[in-house]
Amino acid sequence: MGAGFLAVALVGFMGTYFVPMARRSFHAPPVVHVHGALLFGWLLLFIAQARRVRQRRMPQHRYWGWAGAAMCVAIMASGVGVGLFATRRDPRRRRRRFRLGQFVNILIEMLLFGALVGAAVAMRRDGESHKRLLLLATISALAPAWLRLRHLLPGVPEPFVTFSIVADSLLLVAIARDWIVLRRVHPVYLWAGGAMLAVHAIELLAITSPPWLWLSRRLLGLTAPGS
Repeated sequence: MGAGFLAVALVGFMGTYFVPMARRSFHAPPVVHVHGALLFGWLLLFIAQARRVRQRRMPQHRYWGWAGAAMCVAIMASGVGVGLFATRRDPRRRRRRFRLGQFVNILIEMLLFGALVGAAVAMRRDGESHKRLLLLATISALAPAWLRLRHLLPGVPEPFVTFSIVADSLLLVAIARDWIVLRRVHPVYLWAGGAMLAVHAIELLAITSPPWLWLSRRLLGLTAPGS
């Protein structure tokens, strides 16, 4: 799963980040680069941690696990900065409502990611729950990479909705693995995975709703609806 996550991230951001960076045509504040480096670092750490468990290198796994917890905090903080940048960079009014609503979604996503990682840390002595919570956190964090596939597949209808559903469908892969190998589904996928899906469904439905736009304006210090 970790290798698949990394492949999706590389393909998703190839056209909107890596290629423009190579051509020196990508311009963004440092927080965007920091956030991207942290998330790719998270994916690499996710793969390395799974390998350490397979090799029974548990002291190293625990040591790097605390590094991952610190990385989670940094991802959340930088994610808010990226959300501020993304909300303010597009002056086109036809997308303004979406940008404003997306800012609230980004904040919720950062809280969801932190909650899943925090739960994994709290349940670190329960290895089966621990690894599944981290898997869910990574699935949730990977949504922006999936959404950028719309640039490679412009014919996909309703790309925001479609790729959000595809991103969350990775949970079904994890559930199928449990059922095939264990003949049961681990409870974490039911309560934590179910909560993740519910949050994402609310985000999709509410992104341009009046409460979302009102909250975004309040958080951004905007007073007028057209601000």
